Amino acid sequence: MNEEKASASRLRKILETKNFGLILGFLVFVFFTWLAFFSGFSIFEPMDRSTTDGFFRLRDIVSPQFEQEGATVKPKNDKISPDIMILGIDNRSIETLGRWPFSRSVHADLLNSLSRITDQNQREDSVFLDFFFLDRESQAENDVAFADAIKSHGRVVMETIYAPSTMDVDQSQIQFDRLEVLRQRGGAVKNVTGDWANMPSFETVYAPLIPLAEGAASYGHASFVADADKIFRRQTLVAKITKVLESIELKDLKPDTTDYTNQFVRYAYTDKTGNKVNLPVPLTQQVLDSLPAFLEPIALKRQVTDEGSDQIREVFFIQKVQDIFLPSVTLSMALHYWHKTPADISVSLGDAIVIPAPEAYSVESGSWSRLPQAEVRIPIDQAGNMIVNFMGPRSSEKGDEYQTFPVRSYSSYATRAPSTDVTTWPETRVLGNKVLMVGPFSSGVADDEKTTPYGLMYGVEIHANALNTILTQNFLLDLPVGYVILAMFVLIMLVAFLASRTPTILSLAVTLVLFLVSFVGAALLFDLTSFVFPFTPLAAGIIFTFLLIIVYRALTEERDKQRIRGIFGKYVSPDVVSQLMEHPPELGGVDKELTVLFSDIRGFTSLSEGMSPQELVNHLNLYLTAMTDTIHEYRGTLDKYVGDEIMCFWGAPLEEKDHAELAAKCGLRMMEKLAEMNAEWPENRKINIGIGLNSGIMTVGNMGSQGRMNYTLMGDNVNLGARLEGTNKEYGTNVIISENTYSHFKERAVVRELDNIRVKGKNKPVLIYELVDFVDGFAAPQVVSKK
Repeated sequence: MNEEKASASRLRKILETKNFGLILGFLVFVFFTWLAFFSGFSIFEPMDRSTTDGFFRLRDIVSPQFEQEGATVKPKNDKISPDIMILGIDNRSIETLGRWPFSRSVHADLLNSLSRITDQNQREDSVFLDFFFLDRESQAENDVAFADAIKSHGRVVMETIYAPSTMDVDQSQIQFDRLEVLRQRGGAVKNVTGDWANMPSFETVYAPLIPLAEGAASYGHASFVADADKIFRRQTLVAKITKVLESIELKDLKPDTTDYTNQFVRYAYTDKTGNKVNLPVPLTQQVLDSLPAFLEPIALKRQVTDEGSDQIREVFFIQKVQDIFLPSVTLSMALHYWHKTPADISVSLGDAIVIPAPEAYSVESGSWSRLPQAEVRIPIDQAGNMIVNFMGPRSSEKGDEYQTFPVRSYSSYATRAPSTDVTTWPETRVLGNKVLMVGPFSSGVADDEKTTPYGLMYGVEIHANALNTILTQNFLLDLPVGYVILAMFVLIMLVAFLASRTPTILSLAVTLVLFLVSFVGAALLFDLTSFVFPFTPLAAGIIFTFLLIIVYRALTEERDKQRIRGIFGKYVSPDVVSQLMEHPPELGGVDKELTVLFSDIRGFTSLSEGMSPQELVNHLNLYLTAMTDTIHEYRGTLDKYVGDEIMCFWGAPLEEKDHAELAAKCGLRMMEKLAEMNAEWPENRKINIGIGLNSGIMTVGNMGSQGRMNYTLMGDNVNLGARLEGTNKEYGTNVIISENTYSHFKERAVVRELDNIRVKGKNKPVLIYELVDFVDGFAAPQVVSKK
């Protein structure tokens, strides 16, 4: 039985809000950690992306700026490369050069204007033309002039694009031939590791005309990747283009055990969703034998007609394909800037693109030198994507308004092309080692505005942000999971501690402060280090922990309040009950120093003989009500009525340091109140009572059975109080107190020493006193004390 009680007590202790709240907090921490990092679900990713967008905008808001001659100016940002410049086809260019699109002879003038300077050390590093040159112009001489300008310039980066749709075989071959010219000129990406066979692939590529491609210094695709919310936050630095080498009817497919690891060749079938799915390699006879049954429910069939027959057959076709890896224009520009080509890099999907031994160009000496670092590592995901670290909102085409990157008008250079006469060439265009990015920069021209974390932005400026991310190596990196988990544990457990142990309003305020501080901390971490803290699971954990504990607290505290009301509502005043609900007592038997008061009616038999039972009950109820109200007025706890006897005590369930004095004053007030009542009653109904008080160590608590309990006192000191009440008969007194009670207030009380008596059950005599009055009176306390 004792063991059961101990177990029940331990369980109650655990389920207390202050303890169980910590358990709830830990469970929330475990759940959200699993959900965010180990479950495989991406529930927080959309919200984390939006939060990161907020970090971008917050970074721009808090960055310093000042007004200068009516223009908003921001101090130089060392995270923005000074070697990136945009040549925008703006409204001024349209007004100067005529209707868009411009003739290619105009683009030729631009390139000639840049390349025809006498100090060739002051040349720009490269020029990226953000235009498609897929078809010939109607005037062939313009194409010739443009092709000559590209070749003469020698530093032009040409743009390709890829698409998921397919084209006819002849057109596809034309485009792949064009692409091959670019790969021969600029270098091909060949060192790719990781799960390249299953990364997203595209079967259509569009490349510039071969005469133009033959003069290009480098090339790359210009595509960006939109997230599910249609916001562009990343660029595929290495994309996979799939070239179909051969389509083979399944029955004609032969075993092939060739190791194609370094050739990026694979066999694939088309499933019923239109996706190409890889076949296992090597392609053994056993694999071939199992293919018909395997493909039947999942693969598309193609209708064919044999030569000389009108019968249509539905058959499976297997394609032998070769994957070609296409660098983005931003990666190619960065490689050119560091004196490297796509052939120099190694790509580890899901990890990084490694650029070995990067070099820097010196405009002053006209020479290249190694950078201090051995390599540049660009973090990418499994699909070859890099997160773009945007440096600010879209730039204005006007030089006196805000510009994240310097933007100059296309026409400023395209209208200043010198002739072939070297003597007419300027010394420099003051573009030494800059990467020039040429593209539409007016809403009337650009048709490639995309939504970014900063809102709409022209395509050429998105490329500028992507290039800047690489050149400054200011990559956005996920904070290591261990640090995130540690932060979640500390903050969630802190919220759990506060929510379970402090008032709700205070814990809410502190939780909101912690929420705000953690958000600002994540934003500062993002701005200062470019580490991305996944704030959403932390925020969800904090909020959920707080709400869960508050709900649990409300449910359990309401239950506890009901229990306290049920236990103490009949013993103490409503004010004391309110205090008990704020500071619940320890229920169960405990030893405490208390003061007990017993009162009993003298001559109750004679009183009852003169009244009918109903009259006696009504009369007693008047008396007991008045006495009980007096006890509550003096913050006493009513224990019980035994017929006409009243038992009450002070010092429990609430601590009361003046328990003895309050009890003694209550006894005097009871006598005073009785005198007031007797004055209104006839002689045969007057009541006389005796009161006994004793102080000492007593056992107080819930006593009884599981089905019925009573909050009461037990112990020798309780019995002594009862004996003193009866002793009033022998001394003709009304209020007798023990020496223990008197010792608590002897300097303030008026008493008469009665005797040294030996009561039943006590060997040692007890000195007793008649309580007469208090020096300062015995008025009830005015304010309920909250301990």
